[in-house]
Amino acid sequence: MEKVVVICGPTAVGKTKLSIAIAKYFKTDIINADAFLVYKKMNIGTAKPSPSEQDNIKHHLIDIIEPTMEFSIADYQKAVRGVIDELSHLHKLPLLVGGSGLYIDAVIKDYRFAEAKRTDSDFDNYSNEMLKSHLTKLDPELASSIHTNNRKRLIRAIELSNYPSLKDSRSHRDDFYYDTLCVFLNADRSILYKRINERVDEMLDRGLISEVEKIGVSNFSKTARSAIGYKEVIAYLEGKITYDELGELIKKNTRHFAKRQFTWFNNKTTCQKVDVDFDDFDKTIEEVKNLISAFLARS
Repeated sequence: MEKVVVICGPTAVGKTKLSIAIAKYFKTDIINADAFLVYKKMNIGTAKPSPSEQDNIKHHLIDIIEPTMEFSIADYQKAVRGVIDELSHLHKLPLLVGGSGLYIDAVIKDYRFAEAKRTDSDFDNYSNEMLKSHLTKLDPELASSIHTNNRKRLIRAIELSNYPSLKDSRSHRDDFYYDTLCVFLNADRSILYKRINERVDEMLDRGLISEVEKIGVSNFSKTARSAIGYKEVIAYLEGKITYDELGELIKKNTRHFAKRQFTWFNNKTTCQKVDVDFDDFDKTIEEVKNLISAFLARS
């Protein structure tokens, strides 16, 4: 069974900086595990690492499709597993980095996707409450981790839970597809939320609104439009919220997203937790290096 390392954690915790140091040390590439970094032109709001920040480390599954396109979890799984096969063949360590828990689990666990898929229009007649109730019947644990107002995640979870191979054999969802080390970067909530607020201010200062205007509101697919930062700017450009409301709404939604990330990785994925030392980040890097080295030395 191939070995795979996952570096995950909430937004703004330092995954990019740490993963580049790890990729350099182990002489490997980085595989993106963020749902929205796959989109071209969506740079500021996704905190996409710039070419200089990537520091000559190859990043897979970044900037691969236009914002007009949809990219499903099944598409992601297929693409990433292809990269993992390629890196393993080259004797490179597959290093999966990001904060999208369901995407990560779809790769490292034995998630199986049926050929026939529902479309969002199949759920047009369902209220959010009806979706939540339906998901609760299919998968109570998963339903409890998704807010009733998060319609997109409810629909995606129902789609996944409805696949016959999963419904008929729930154990597949907990079986690992690879020999996996999952490292979760943990941080004090108050410090993390301060970093999130500062990051949002920086995104707006860097021109997040202009970025959305250049792409064009009508050029965002349903998936791309749901990205935090972009959906709020689109609402602002459509006159649904004021500029004064914009920044605070992005901050609030990002903090709520971070909470959901904590919940997911605590409850759904078995990870080795590492407390991030923002004052001495090199110490955190060394701790993760040691964990990975021990994992690789294990037969």
